[in-house]
Amino acid sequence: MRRENEFLHTQLTGRLREQIVTGFIKPGEFLLSENELCKFYGLSRSSVRKSLEQLVNEGLIVKLAGKGALVPPDLQIDNTMRKVLHIVMPAPSHFANLGFSVILDAFRRDHPLVDIKMLTLPAPGYWDSLRISREMGLQPDVILVTDTQYSELVNPDAYEDLDSLCPAESADLYPKVLGAFRDGERIKALPVTFSTVFLAYNPSLFAANGIPVPNVQWTLDEFKQAALSLTRDTNGDGILDRYGFSLSSHMSRWPVFALQNGFKPDGRESNRETILRTFTFFHDILYHSRCAVFQPGSPNRLTSNPFVKGKSGMALTTTFEMASWQELDFKPAVGPLPLGDVDATLLLANALMIPSDSSEPGLAEALLRTAIRPDVQDRICRSTPFLSVLRSINEEARSHAFLRNLNILDPAMENNLFLNELIGDPDAWQGIQEQIELFMHGLESAEEIANLWRREGASAKAL
Repeated sequence: MRRENEFLHTQLTGRLREQIVTGFIKPGEFLLSENELCKFYGLSRSSVRKSLEQLVNEGLIVKLAGKGALVPPDLQIDNTMRKVLHIVMPAPSHFANLGFSVILDAFRRDHPLVDIKMLTLPAPGYWDSLRISREMGLQPDVILVTDTQYSELVNPDAYEDLDSLCPAESADLYPKVLGAFRDGERIKALPVTFSTVFLAYNPSLFAANGIPVPNVQWTLDEFKQAALSLTRDTNGDGILDRYGFSLSSHMSRWPVFALQNGFKPDGRESNRETILRTFTFFHDILYHSRCAVFQPGSPNRLTSNPFVKGKSGMALTTTFEMASWQELDFKPAVGPLPLGDVDATLLLANALMIPSDSSEPGLAEALLRTAIRPDVQDRICRSTPFLSVLRSINEEARSHAFLRNLNILDPAMENNLFLNELIGDPDAWQGIQEQIELFMHGLESAEEIANLWRREGASAKAL
């Protein structure tokens, strides 16, 4: 709750600051009263007062006893000195919506005469949309990308080398995360947050059914037994309407089962047996034991997410996805992955890039330096659900058990893989994924998926 309040306070401060600096609230005008700000933004009085106090310290408002907060009549903002920084972001993006404001607030405090203009482009076909936007006159200064989008980049030389931006923090940056954004030895994108794919569970359902919560000793058999115990016909109509586990067919989720069972990104023949075991287990929990429910499409679609709706007791998720889980009827907990003998899972990350033709390269670099500053990374980690890219910050702000359950402690962190390390050839993957969708609907066998893997997957880098 404290982190959530801090996050909302930061958002309010940024909004009010922008309204003042851009002239929406003019010198000599009063802000809304504390009560009105509380109602309008849905915040507590203490959060509103904290935001106002910060603006007082910045000289943007003065507080008059009995009257409220006023923008000083003599406040001077020299518009001829103002500059604009253009930032492009993918949509949807949980970090862009719920975490990036921490970075922007810190940047604005140090650069009050810089306006930030943000443009969102569809995440599918991100680079094509950016190219078309450029042809129409857009000249971005900073670009937010995911690890998958970065892996699709075909012209890395069109972006600045960023090695010089993080000499002090580079030793504290997770090497595994930073490595995903290198072109050879050159850093082309600077990671600002990351996540693994991990297990979330509903502790209320576990408690209501007398089921021990996940612990570091529990096994795959115990995972299945817990899922069976959670599966219920809750309204007595003869149809199961709550399941133990949500199984997503999305490529950013289910491969964790294969990784934990020894899958290696080298196309070896032994991977066929791993895939066969993995999909045989899927077939069992979906159609024989019937303790799992198939979740089609993107796991980020809240309206059809059984776990969010309280219709399943466990699911694989990320910090990005969890950040969007607002107003749930329960507080999700994080447990260790019991899916196999190998401590391995998938990685995801967001990073910032600077186009070589940026019209404000100095300001763009300043934004990136701000993004990985220890105090900013600390605020991201403590006031939002997101992780820091600095190891020391996570170890100070989050519990050892939490970091262990996310599989980011050494040496397990080195076992984790980004999706592009698995997929290799996206075209070869597409045919496999289509068959996996049929499998999840009960229309293909585990044997057929394993055979398809041997035929198609071995010709790609891995999956």
